[in-house]
Amino acid sequence: MRIRKLHISSDDQWLKELELIGADTVTWERLSEKCRVSVFSTCQLSSTAANILKQCMLSGGADAIVSRQAVSCRTRETRALIVGTPKQIMRGCESLNEQPFGLPELASELRNALVSSPGLPETILTCGKVLDFSRRPLVMGVLNVTSDSFSDGGDYLDVKVAVEHARSMEKQGADIIDIGAESTRPGSLPVSPAIQLERLLPIVKQLSFDCKAVISVDTASAEVADAVLSAGAEMINDITAMSDPAMAEVVAKLDIPIILMHMQGTPYAMQDNPGYTDVVGEVYAFFQERIIAAVESGISRERIIIDPGIGFGKRLKDNIQLISRLAEFKWLGCRVLLGHSRKSFLGKLTGVVKPSEREAGTHAVTALSSNCADIVRVHDVAGTVQVLQVSREFGQRI
Repeated sequence: MRIRKLHISSDDQWLKELELIGADTVTWERLSEKCRVSVFSTCQLSSTAANILKQCMLSGGADAIVSRQAVSCRTRETRALIVGTPKQIMRGCESLNEQPFGLPELASELRNALVSSPGLPETILTCGKVLDFSRRPLVMGVLNVTSDSFSDGGDYLDVKVAVEHARSMEKQGADIIDIGAESTRPGSLPVSPAIQLERLLPIVKQLSFDCKAVISVDTASAEVADAVLSAGAEMINDITAMSDPAMAEVVAKLDIPIILMHMQGTPYAMQDNPGYTDVVGEVYAFFQERIIAAVESGISRERIIIDPGIGFGKRLKDNIQLISRLAEFKWLGCRVLLGHSRKSFLGKLTGVVKPSEREAGTHAVTALSSNCADIVRVHDVAGTVQVLQVSREFGQRI
């Protein structure tokens, strides 16, 4: 045969092929505008506005896919999926400029989205330490000082053992050590602030002297957060996204990073009957609201990290959707954490019942997500570091 079909998935591969045939590398800049298809989802539009949008996009060579009922005006509202190459969508935007129903404003948003990415912080500073995302994803090592966590409950209740494990993870390459004193496995019950602090404070105080990794504490209690931050912690991981009204004040006062996670329900009952119509859209909308609330409370947007909450009130298909579309959450302008380590969805996919034996599945997801996640929260730090060394080289994409 005189031809072969190429599988080229990155700009670097395109540029290499152009170099091999002696072509000018600017060729790819011109060509990429012609062949890259972008997809944007709108909020609810009136059927009239949606039909005008569709016609304007078609005039530029793109399209706006709307509800069948909207085309015949048998529904009042519809979302639209705008699909086309950047040049086609830009031409469609020109036709929207003179239209009513807020369509010129929509065109302006589309133009901005086409020419620039959301402004994500390159670094996040906390208490003199730096989270540098130029080599993302960063590795967050899990340290559960609980009696009943799903994977390692009871393993690190002893302070000396817990501190040794934290130092071991730091040596293995952990950028962050996330310490939790309250199990959040399905069916778990809340742990009082007093018991959490009894478990946390001795560990945080010892690590605060010389730990180079950022010390994060996994808690939804503002009382606990205030105490551990005073003891030397540098970051808060809140699985309830600040359900405690006082949490925002504690975080804003000290100007430290906070992780906001999505969860449907509470740990005790979250897996009883979770359900979504559009899990990505619903989780995205949740974060829009929580980020606004956090910023209005005085927390810098640059210090907010979001976590879609894999396994927290999610079905298997929900977890897969969220992981495979993780990059979409970058449009919120915050760094994204993925917490998938050893979780039950991996057991459902592989048949492995024991959580501690799910590292192979965990590493597979880590590799596939390495171009989308900014932080991966894992139990096996050493294995994860190896996975990321390889996946960064290959530039693996979901």
